[in-house]
Amino acid sequence: MTKRRSMGILILVMSAFLGGGPGTSPARAAEEGIVDGSSAMTELLSGTPVSLPEALDEALSRRPALHDFRHQVEARKDVVSEARSSYMPQLSASYQNIYGNSFLGVFLFPGFQYFDLNILSVTLNQNIYDFGRTSSQVKQARMAKHVAQSALNKEVLDLRQDVTVSYLTLLMAQHALKSAFSGVRDARHHLSEAEARLSAGVGIRLDVTQARVNLETALLQRIRATNDFRTAQIELSRSIGVKKNPHYVAREISLDRFKRSIRLEADIRLAYRQRPDLKQIEDSVREGEARLESAKSQNWPTINGIGQYFLSNIPGQALGITYMPNYPFSTFNIGGVVNVPIFEGGLISHQVHEARSRLASTNDQLSEAKLRVAAEVREAALNVRAALQRWSEARTAFESAQENDRLVEKSFKVGTARSVDVVDAETALRQAREDLVQARYDWAIQMIRYRHSLGDMSMNLPSR
Repeated sequence: MTKRRSMGILILVMSAFLGGGPGTSPARAAEEGIVDGSSAMTELLSGTPVSLPEALDEALSRRPALHDFRHQVEARKDVVSEARSSYMPQLSASYQNIYGNSFLGVFLFPGFQYFDLNILSVTLNQNIYDFGRTSSQVKQARMAKHVAQSALNKEVLDLRQDVTVSYLTLLMAQHALKSAFSGVRDARHHLSEAEARLSAGVGIRLDVTQARVNLETALLQRIRATNDFRTAQIELSRSIGVKKNPHYVAREISLDRFKRSIRLEADIRLAYRQRPDLKQIEDSVREGEARLESAKSQNWPTINGIGQYFLSNIPGQALGITYMPNYPFSTFNIGGVVNVPIFEGGLISHQVHEARSRLASTNDQLSEAKLRVAAEVREAALNVRAALQRWSEARTAFESAQENDRLVEKSFKVGTARSVDVVDAETALRQAREDLVQARYDWAIQMIRYRHSLGDMSMNLPSR
């Protein structure tokens, strides 16, 4: 009783500090933007209804980070096409118009022209064999594209977890908000009953004081619940990618859809296969192998075939040389070129050493990532089991609170319990109900995080 009375005094002091006593609680609540009654709760819950599939689809289309990663994937596709272009023939054309003269000709022989050269050449170059240089470059570009795709998949996985957790948090806040408004309504009713009994001479002042304490506690809980609800709305808007807060209201959803059996060792192996961040590093390893092959291939010669068509027009009156052609003539050449690297100042050897070191570094990163993934899966499994135990204990506590409320109410009717005991029992039952709801949603959120640790966010969600 001393502890309860001390709590009452503390709440009353806080009420005075905020601007009023128990009698002015409605005014203070109005100052906080909260109006008594079901109309206030209806106004809070009158936002934009949204389901989880709708929230996920909206986030996948809105989030700028996803657009960024998609553009990177498209850019990597173009890099693959660039590398493959080396397999195709390279056709080029050039035209030259060169006019030449001399100071002697200009000043001593008016109208003299040394030469006026017009040349058109068309060249066709085809890579015949380069000992795997082009193929390794294509493979390197393809693996770089896979790295970008894995990064996109990881961003999608993180986004799905972010939106789902935000959605469940909002749904949990909605239930807490309804419970908080119900608690204020019950506390006001109990206070009215206690004051009526005191006025009729059949009650005691302690019941009234305790009822006021319970009312102040309920009002504070309603303020916290309202703030948590609005914060959850903002967080869901952020996770979806909406700049303005449309005040989303989450639709109800069966939490059993998130349930998944835990087989720890098998799930760790599954995470090794499914986690996009691991796939990203594995693709980086393959990219490093291709880079090393490309660096080594530069030590080998390349063989190219060349075809060239040549068309020129060279006037022959210069210096009186009559046998120079003064009409267009053409020719063509067909041949091959073999380029053999002999000495490049150590460039190729340094590139090979660099590629080998990068490949070893990426392999170390892969090993470290596997250790991290295994630890994340185990930790997430522990959190799910702990949440399941809290849920079980909360369910037991709720059942006990129900039984206690029933027994206290029965005792009060026969005169063996006081009204304050009834109020305490109802308050305990309401708190047990809130704890049960919170424990259930906490289990669902931990299950979502466990699925995320496995790289599996595919859930059987209801259609839009």
